[in-house]
Amino acid sequence: MIIKKSNRSFYESLLKDLLKGFNRLYWFLKTYIKYHLLTIKYFLLGNKIKKHKISLLLPTKLRSIKFKNLVSSLLDKTSNDYEIELLILLDENEEQLNDYLKIINSIKNFKISYYLKNFSTNLQRINFLAEKSNFDLILAINDDIEFTLSDWNKRVAIEFSKINMDKPFSLWLRSDDVKYKYFHSNFPVINRSWYKKLSYHSPEKYFSHWWADNWICDLGKKSGKFLITHKIFIKHFNQFHLVNQKDKTYLDNQKKRNGEIDLENWNKYNYIRKDDANLLK
Repeated sequence: MIIKKSNRSFYESLLKDLLKGFNRLYWFLKTYIKYHLLTIKYFLLGNKIKKHKISLLLPTKLRSIKFKNLVSSLLDKTSNDYEIELLILLDENEEQLNDYLKIINSIKNFKISYYLKNFSTNLQRINFLAEKSNFDLILAINDDIEFTLSDWNKRVAIEFSKINMDKPFSLWLRSDDVKYKYFHSNFPVINRSWYKKLSYHSPEKYFSHWWADNWICDLGKKSGKFLITHKIFIKHFNQFHLVNQKDKTYLDNQKKRNGEIDLENWNKYNYIRKDDANLLK
């Protein structure tokens, strides 16, 4: 039985708040201790930083200006000693194609590839790019972000140097728009072992548009195969913080989205996340 907030007694409300507080404290301590134990083990064993390469997956549409800002932040904040590749997916009828190509052709610092192909959902786009990716680590990003942490890719490589890359693992990058870092990350990185074990990046079968980050984070928590960064890597210019971010791409995505069905599927397919988490262990 679900108790509506308006019908809760004082004690029921108090119990809910206590449980919520306990849950936050539990995950804060669990993730904090885990991070430092792995870090201590890494230093005690005298392990060296491994130069893990990162594949960035970016579906984008009608946002060449935001794309330019993202690229500028990558050029400014990426360490040239740690290789990255940027894979871009555009619709076949992209109206700003020439603007995108002008930016793409100007990039010399890292490998960049683009594809023209139509898909109905963003998760299908991400999975397509994941199939095309080449590097050890895979990170799906948005066109409405900017990297703010200097040498961010080196820092990612350091964190993945603490674990066995032959086994599945994920790293939750912090962004400025997530309050409780120990519950969720909008930008989780997975390693190649994770991708090979599941044969997909995003759960395109179950959702109309988003939910990839929620899915990966829940798999990480269920399997224990995750680590959370302490520094903020990304500034996210999303619609929840800045009203002027509601551009045509955002509005088109909203039309495709069915929040009620997505939430229903999230709960309905919890058993699949449990099965997939067991595969990752």
